[in-house]
Amino acid sequence: MRSPRRSAPLKLSAVVLLLCAACACVQTAGSQKESPKTQVEQPPSGAELVAGYKSWARVNPVPAVFHSRIAIQCSRPSPEQQRMEQENPHRDKFVTVYVNEAGRRPMFEARAPRFPVGTLIVKEKLPARDATEPELLTAMYKREAGYDPERGDWEYMVLDGAGTEVRARGKLESCRACHESYSGTDFVSRNYLPSELFQKLK
Repeated sequence: MRSPRRSAPLKLSAVVLLLCAACACVQTAGSQKESPKTQVEQPPSGAELVAGYKSWARVNPVPAVFHSRIAIQCSRPSPEQQRMEQENPHRDKFVTVYVNEAGRRPMFEARAPRFPVGTLIVKEKLPARDATEPELLTAMYKREAGYDPERGDWEYMVLDGAGTEVRARGKLESCRACHESYSGTDFVSRNYLPSELFQKLK
């Protein structure tokens, strides 16, 4: 039988250990409450996304005709632009299209493509076939699943010709309306593809 004098230190040690464990639990719980919440990473700015696009794969070697009635939908037309469109419906534009590495294979090889997240397609709007600088850029950026599931999760952008000023960005209704008829090709028209390339799609 243990004497009261010997059991007392053991009881005291047990109490100290319990108190230490309780303090550790309180500190852990407190640190979890104070830890910062995980932030959703925002996509880069429009200028960052299109920077260097001329080094990407060029889809159409020769600028393709882009009818003015469609071209004017790729920006926010001013009253003057609307007047010019009404007076001269045949004032067409020309486009050259580029695609980044993420979307290269679906663009050039698949008849019914599905572009992966991160795909960027940039379309230069040129005032003439022999123009060296675009007057406007439009871009399609494939976002994460759930961004806009009804329209293929594409984000649309309109930038100035230099690609430095974003004039519009997001689920732009004019762009969505124009691309909705191309759901079979992941909402990308590809009407600018050269005929010899289109025939090789599988």
